Amino acid sequence: MNWFQRISKIITGVLLAIAGLLFILLDDEKYTLLLAGIIIYLLFCGIKMMIYYLTMARLMVGGKSILYKSVILLDLAVFTASFTSLSPLYLILYLVGIYIAAGVLDILRSLEAKKLDAPEWKIKFASGLFSILLGIAAGISGLLFNYPEISAFIYGGGLIWSGIAGIASAFRRTKSVYIQ
Repeated sequence: MNWFQRISKIITGVLLAIAGLLFILLDDEKYTLLLAGIIIYLLFCGIKMMIYYLTMARLMVGGKSILYKSVILLDLAVFTASFTSLSPLYLILYLVGIYIAAGVLDILRSLEAKKLDAPEWKIKFASGLFSILLGIAAGISGLLFNYPEISAFIYGGGLIWSGIAGIASAFRRTKSVYIQ
């Protein structure tokens, strides 16, 4: 990881932690801000991947997968924008699905890293398990007990956790492989 990647990870981590704190502290506008943040993030990632496909990935082996991912991200942004007129419970259900899916993907990646004898597989596994537990806790509090405020606190805590984990990964030593 070069210095630019480290600085961008630190900035992203700080912004995520601040967003988590704002999400916990704000009362009325938190769902609107959350939707706006998710839509902007999905649009940014989708457009970034589309530009990457158009400039480089279309010439690579497997480059069409980048195109498919960018189209899916842009579709998710449009789908998320449709939640603006719905109840916050639908947003909670959407976030529960995102947390559980992200946790399952982290666990699968950690198991793959374990097969490759990578030392950081335990951290990825714990992060995936934590994401699944956050999703279940948010789902139980928001959907079963009808307390969307508690789900908002859980989501804000998850954002803070993601920010801190991003900052910590920026300071983790990485090995460089040199080909001679």
